[in-house]
Amino acid sequence: MPPAPSRPFLDQFDTLWTRFDEVYPSFAYKHVDWRAQRATYRPRAQRARSQDELIAVLVDMLMPLRDLHVWLVDPRGQVVPTFRPAVLANFERARWESAMRDASYLAHSRDFGEGTVGGYAYLYIGSWKDPVSQDALELALARMRDAQGLIIDVRNNAGGTDQTALTFAGRFTTRAFTASYVEIRTDALVKDIEMPLARTITPRGDWQFTRPVVVLSGRGGFSATESFVAAMRTLPQVTVVGDTTGGASGNPTTFPLGNGWTFSVPRWLEFGPDRQPIEGRGVAPHLVMAWDPANYDGARDPLIDAAVGLLGERNGLYRMAPATSRETRLERTTGSASRR
Repeated sequence: MPPAPSRPFLDQFDTLWTRFDEVYPSFAYKHVDWRAQRATYRPRAQRARSQDELIAVLVDMLMPLRDLHVWLVDPRGQVVPTFRPAVLANFERARWESAMRDASYLAHSRDFGEGTVGGYAYLYIGSWKDPVSQDALELALARMRDAQGLIIDVRNNAGGTDQTALTFAGRFTTRAFTASYVEIRTDALVKDIEMPLARTITPRGDWQFTRPVVVLSGRGGFSATESFVAAMRTLPQVTVVGDTTGGASGNPTTFPLGNGWTFSVPRWLEFGPDRQPIEGRGVAPHLVMAWDPANYDGARDPLIDAAVGLLGERNGLYRMAPATSRETRLERTTGSASRR
């Protein structure tokens, strides 16, 4: 006779399934029948004979959500993902480091630094987590206050604290505006909260940077970065260049599973200022620039060079020529340049 089912494994399964049933906001959006998932996978959990077997069942059940913010963590702190998106990166660190050698680049950490490229201020933000703090961002921006243009590079930023990202966006606006909307599951008895909720950004500090800004974005940008790009792209002096962001912005929280394991559950479905969902779609740039570094000098970063050219155009120094299949050209022009 086979051994009796392990009740703790079924308890863990039911704990996770119930928590997602109560909290997860995107079943309908992602066309996943969560009750059908329970009917399919609970018998498999009942047959599990080890923690690893149960985790495999849970990963299989969660995989159709295709949600980067859904994962499990073992007692040693090792993350077990349930979804690995195919990231078409438009960032090569070796190429970027080579380009930074001519930028007087000052690295505050691996994920945060500042420099000057083509006469314009450059800020690399590779994370919204410590040591990238609001205070550190404020100090960097203060040093750039007199710059005629600013490049903010977040194309390789996988996220972090969205409050840091959105508070920083407040340094670039002189008026309050809606940065995004979020839809959160609420109890059926709650009647006085209208969904989705607007997330508002207000001007921050005693001055704001209103000169031309180029934000470099790409598929490697997720979560808080997507909230930041969605907010910044609505501002009149900002142009987003590169590629669409990764499409994962769920604001997850962590719950105990049992046996030292934990799991994450996204708490909201976020929409851009245009009320289009970010999850699974990302935030599109104003100007798409194909990443084709094989046709570019190995010591250069084509997106940074394009940003310099665009800032030159905004300041009346250059005119951006139409991009060919091989390169993006900058042409000097006499007289004033066209403006967006």
